Amino acid sequence: MSKAGLALLAVALATGCAGTGSVPSPSPAVNPAPEDQVSVGYGTQSRRNITGAVSSYIPTEADAHIARVETMLQGHIPGLEVIPQGGDFTLRIRGFRTLREGGADAPLLVIDDIIVPAGSFATALAGIAPYDVARIDVLKDAGATAVYGSRGANGVVIITTKRSR
Repeated sequence: MSKAGLALLAVALATGCAGTGSVPSPSPAVNPAPEDQVSVGYGTQSRRNITGAVSSYIPTEADAHIARVETMLQGHIPGLEVIPQGGDFTLRIRGFRTLREGGADAPLLVIDDIIVPAGSFATALAGIAPYDVARIDVLKDAGATAVYGSRGANGVVIITTKRSR
């Protein structure tokens, strides 16, 4: 190709590719889907920024017809044991944590950013209707539960209801 042909090609490319001369605006920030957000401590973070063991469960319409929240959790979150005891349930994350029989190995329960006292675990869960639950996050290891200190040593179950959203 000759110099004149290259010059014409360069001019054609420069004018054709430039278009109107405006710089394309960057695309607006996309809000992450609720499935990509995880409740951690007193806020939420993106799932890809989390290094700890966190499992999330978002109930479906079919789950709204279940009688209790504990029953809804059975088999949905890996590492969470739902153990029926009489009329109540016991939740345990990743097995026994204590060598003493009858020791306190129940996880910390947080409902709508309010920590439930240790003795009223079953009562608090019985007071929540399954159709009111928007999301359940289970923090399983020390890195994920660090914001709760020693209270979160056995794991943390965070329940977010539809009213708090």
